[in-house]
Amino acid sequence: MRPNAESTQLIPRPVWENPRVHLLDDIWLMTIVAILVATGVPWFASGFEVNVGMASWGLLALGGIHVAFTMLAAPARLHGKWRDRALTFLDILGVVLVAFIWQHVGGLQNPMFLTVFALPVVGAIFLSRWHPYLIAVVAVVAVGIVALSQAPELRWYASGLMGTDKWLTWLFGNQSAVPQPSFSGFFAPSNYLIVLLEVFTILLFACAVAAEYVGTIFERLNAHIVMARTEAERGQEMWAGLIERLPLPALLIDPDSMRIVACSEFATIYLRAGDLAIEGRLLFEALKFSYPDIVQELVVGSDGGAPATVIRVGEQLRVTQIRVLHVAHKGRRLALLTIEDATEVFCLKAALDTAEYAAFVIDARGLVLAFNKPAGGLFGGAEVGADAETLLAQPEAPPRWWEPGLTGRRKMHIEIGPRIYQVTSSAISLAGEEERIFTVTFLPVARAGTADPFSTGSTVVTQTLGQMR
Repeated sequence: MRPNAESTQLIPRPVWENPRVHLLDDIWLMTIVAILVATGVPWFASGFEVNVGMASWGLLALGGIHVAFTMLAAPARLHGKWRDRALTFLDILGVVLVAFIWQHVGGLQNPMFLTVFALPVVGAIFLSRWHPYLIAVVAVVAVGIVALSQAPELRWYASGLMGTDKWLTWLFGNQSAVPQPSFSGFFAPSNYLIVLLEVFTILLFACAVAAEYVGTIFERLNAHIVMARTEAERGQEMWAGLIERLPLPALLIDPDSMRIVACSEFATIYLRAGDLAIEGRLLFEALKFSYPDIVQELVVGSDGGAPATVIRVGEQLRVTQIRVLHVAHKGRRLALLTIEDATEVFCLKAALDTAEYAAFVIDARGLVLAFNKPAGGLFGGAEVGADAETLLAQPEAPPRWWEPGLTGRRKMHIEIGPRIYQVTSSAISLAGEEERIFTVTFLPVARAGTADPFSTGSTVVTQTLGQMR
């Protein structure tokens, strides 16, 4: 079903309150997926030797870190220094575990795996601007330790640079054997391994610089989002206050529960609630509608109105005009229901429709503004906006004959069909305007051709009775 174009479409608020931690958590989830793909595809496709047991333990530990990030990103968690330190520790621990997994899925014989370290470096920007450089340093150190543990020639090269091999002997022992290659017949020279580590180091610090630039853009976008949300909430508070002060009965309703969330002061007075609070009550308990199904359909569905809706207020029946407009308030879709009392207008129209005379209201331009039911029966083409000069045209009568002139009121007799009607025309002034509107009534007084005290034998007899105010 296609949504109604006039209905309010809400953008749901994110389930997380701290976008930084949530994005960092997503980066680590991507890292786990990348490790699985980088390990599983070569293993199944080419018989690559993998220590499945140790690699699985490393992946299980990374899964635990992902769960910890998810828990720390929960909105209920309080912000503080301990939380930031915990996130930093988990980030560093995750990089160490990636290096541990790399050691058991080929190590130096699987150099393409090193590209996985770029993800934690980029993700660290969501902690602070200096965290990518910290994670890059940790990654370089962890990879260097794994490389030294697997390549004796690298240990020999490092001891030559340092001038001693005591710390290497203390860290790795007297290892001299070359590890069994994951690819049979693959032996890399020491120059290749040194260039590999140099390129890896440069790549990670380049990722750290790029992450800092991305973090700057993220900060700007996040600031704009916070500003826009603040302005939206401020706007909602403003129009919520306007609703409470509307000069007509207005109710804010939750369409899901049909409970009244808020109401205007005029609604409390109009519904004669007194000390009884309207907020929190069910709509159809607080208001007694003649046709509640129609109102419920408007509240639950799309915008619209229900004319001539009867509401019982105390012991009285009120004829009202109901209008429903759906709005967004604090992340929820609510229905604004306004009540316009039309009891007096309905009663006046009912009185005019049951009267014995036909009545028209005509503006200064000669257009029909309103008419009652007998007028519609007397003049078949009567409708609001019709040209009164054409509709009420009479033989031997001047144009706009219904205007009373300076007298303000005029009576005359005209013949329409088989009857003679007494026509009363009155001018009504509008406050502050020179133009006037006119009321014209037609009262049947006699049949045509019978004796009539006002008749002089003419089809149209006009008698000015003087100005009557």
